[in-house]
This record gives sequence, C-alpha cells and structure tokens, in this order.
Amino acid sequence: MLTALYEKTRIWGPGSCMVAFYFFSLIPLVCILFLSFKFSDLNLNSIVISDVALLTNALLVTPWAETLVFQVLLTKVFSIMKCRPTSIILAVTIIFSVFHYTNGVFYPFIVFIPALVFSWNYYLYYEKQEALWGLLTTTVLHFLYNFTIFVMIPLINVVLTIYYDVDVLK
Repeated sequence: MLTALYEKTRIWGPGSCMVAFYFFSLIPLVCILFLSFKFSDLNLNSIVISDVALLTNALLVTPWAETLVFQVLLTKVFSIMKCRPTSIILAVTIIFSVFHYTNGVFYPFIVFIPALVFSWNYYLYYEKQEALWGLLTTTVLHFLYNFTIFVMIPLINVVLTIYYDVDVLK
C-alpha cells in the first residue's frame, strides 16, 4: 500500500504534495485534542512552552537541525546502502520518531505521522536530485507543524477559555 501511495505522489510531484502533507501531519494533534474532551484527566499542558528561548529553538533551530540530521543525512546513508524508496522513508521515519522518546513514552507514536510526512516530502525532492529544495520544504513543513503545536493550539485554547470557559489544555 505504501509503495502505491509513494508512486502516486511521485507522479504528482513534490510541490503538489506539500499542503496535503502538512494537513496529514496534523492528524495526531487533532486526535489528541478530541481525546482530551473525552478523557478529562489527559494533560496536554506539556505542549505549552512558556520559555521564549525554548520556543525560539523549537521554531527556528530544531526544524533545520532535525531535517539536516534525519532527512538529509539518513536518506543519503540509506541511499548509499541501495535501499528501496519506501524502506528509506520508513527507516528515517522510525529513527526520527524514536529520537523523540526523550520527550515521553508516547511521543514516538505521536510523532510517527509527522515524521513520515517529513521523510516522504524530502525523499520526493531527493529522488529528483533537488535535495536543496527538499531541505527547504521539509524545514518549512517542520516549522509549520511546530508552530501549530506551540503557538496556534495554545492561542486557540486562550480563546476557548476566555469566551467559552473551556480549557482544552488543562
């Protein structure tokens, strides 16, 4: 199934997939937010960053560094090893996800879909020998994902709390 999807996205081209990839990466966030309504003891406060330096790092430094290390470097290594495209994408995704284990036990599962999207996006460009564009677009995707988590969701929560007395992040 993954191979068939990969072939479709190859035909569409890497630029055509970027918006779809962004929205697809948000699926775990949407699921977690809906679960927070169902299970009131689910604490989502961990996504709120109160430290400006940490927020700046999550938005500006981390997307570049993680894209360079995981997507660029690992894709190159697995390509040298002559792995199949879907194997490369899955391997980079799993390594990227497991790297986020230090944030909590469930983070690798939460990060898996965004990691898949980032790896997939980069590989589409890499395959066309446009690795620089792959680096740039994957970094933008990563930035948008982090921006959604660390800025947009807390802002939406502020509005919900003020106007509707609903605190999603508790």
